[in-house]
Amino acid sequence: MIAKVVRGYRPAGLIRYLFGPGKAEEHRNPRIVAAWDDAPWAHQPEKAVAVRVDGEVVKPGEFDFTLGPLITTMQEWPRVAGLPLSTPQAITDEWAERIRFGDVPADAPAWVRHYKWDARKKAVVLRPGYVWHTPVRLHPGDRTLSDEEWEGIAERLMKATGIHQAGCRWIAVRHADDHIHLMVTLVSEVTGKQFTPYRDFLALRKECQALERELGLTPTASIDKTAPVAPTRQEKGKAERLGWEVTAREELRLVVSQVAATTRSGEQFLRELKREGLNPQAVAGDGGRVLGYTVFLHKDRTRKSKPVRYSGSKLAADLSWPKLTERWASIPPPDALERINGAWATPEQRQTAMEASTKVVEHVAEVLRTRTLHEDLGGIAHATGEVLAALARGREGRSGGVLTELVTQYDRAARTPHRVLPERIGPLARKLRQAARVIAAVGVLTARGNEALAALALLAALVLLIARIAIWLQARNRIHQAAAAGRVAPALSEFRDAEHARVHVVVRRSTNTPVSRTRLQRPMVGGKPVVPKLQRPRGPGH
Repeated sequence: MIAKVVRGYRPAGLIRYLFGPGKAEEHRNPRIVAAWDDAPWAHQPEKAVAVRVDGEVVKPGEFDFTLGPLITTMQEWPRVAGLPLSTPQAITDEWAERIRFGDVPADAPAWVRHYKWDARKKAVVLRPGYVWHTPVRLHPGDRTLSDEEWEGIAERLMKATGIHQAGCRWIAVRHADDHIHLMVTLVSEVTGKQFTPYRDFLALRKECQALERELGLTPTASIDKTAPVAPTRQEKGKAERLGWEVTAREELRLVVSQVAATTRSGEQFLRELKREGLNPQAVAGDGGRVLGYTVFLHKDRTRKSKPVRYSGSKLAADLSWPKLTERWASIPPPDALERINGAWATPEQRQTAMEASTKVVEHVAEVLRTRTLHEDLGGIAHATGEVLAALARGREGRSGGVLTELVTQYDRAARTPHRVLPERIGPLARKLRQAARVIAAVGVLTARGNEALAALALLAALVLLIARIAIWLQARNRIHQAAAAGRVAPALSEFRDAEHARVHVVVRRSTNTPVSRTRLQRPMVGGKPVVPKLQRPRGPGH
């Protein structure tokens, strides 16, 4: 059961959406199943009256409601509190400057009071609105709940957040089998003032997990702070308007994460970012010591043509400068890992690099199989992601492809709950990180000849390792991470099979001899395919 909080300023707009057909006409039979006064039926909008058109009576449709009384009811106390009934107008540069320096006079327009200076974002932002909206959705495999069960769920969630006790008006609208919408106007009938719930999202998460246990619903994982930083609505809109496939934040995160996985020092990292055209700028403190960095894409600019820069921490928690320096410190001395200068690496050098990396990956997979692991699994999971990223960067570059997409999908599996990076990096994780740098050192990878066969062997080893990482993560109840690894393993196996079929045809045509399948077979464990079906975890504490 998932509940996500959204705040806004338009009660009427939200009500029209809840009782309308939906964005994809997916709504059915909209109805109020719970309310703040235990009388949901009293607030259910009546159907519009039938009208006569050219002598013919036209009856109201499924979504033809008279919404005026409900809108008036939900707007009553916001009016008393002097709150706007629509989104405040966009902030002007003049008022933004005044808000930033705390120079807002007492006679400033009322709408200005709804903006504030956000020191973390270093920008003037709109304050969260008083219209509190939360969809509460079941897992697709859960049974269909009755209206009475949803009424009880709504009351439990409203009390868990403190909203019900504060005297705010709220309703629960159901227009589908698998979810309801909770709508609240955060103004107390007791005080007539706006109410701000304390840590409402965490309260909702805790109560949802309790309801899952009591109602026999599919358990969801606890918050572990490993989800990537999501692009904002404005960033998504900008990408859509300009025809970008992904937002600037997502593109930067992918490239920076791949560069971080294939470098071993801050100097090399900044140099590679420059080569990728990300315009890195180091942030230095006293004495010239680097404290952070920012990057931007040439195509991503403000209305005033200024570049939109992102710091590493705004892309992902493990891409901040302190986290990167911590990662680089765990990489063994480079020895012969210097990039070959002045000439492309030879096919033999590329083949050797991948064969050496394959041996490391196979060894780690074998350790996981025999359950003789004596180090933090988080370090191995993170370092495996670096090997996959190095292979994707060498094969697909900035243009991306299937491997690059799989790197993105695997990202969460590489993160340690509540820490992002693992607490300790063991010897196996160090070897994997070194393997990633070995692959990166030979530059662009081709898909021809013996090099292609070596790449297939590495892909097979990675499939096996990621599948076993998924099993270990699941056993440790890291649900989000196990799910990510469990999705990537079979997808990577399919990619490897397609590559094998292509290489087999090419090599046979060029040599007119059959290709040895000794190292190209799908990895097997006990006579079964490498990718196991993951058992669903039974929830925390089991």
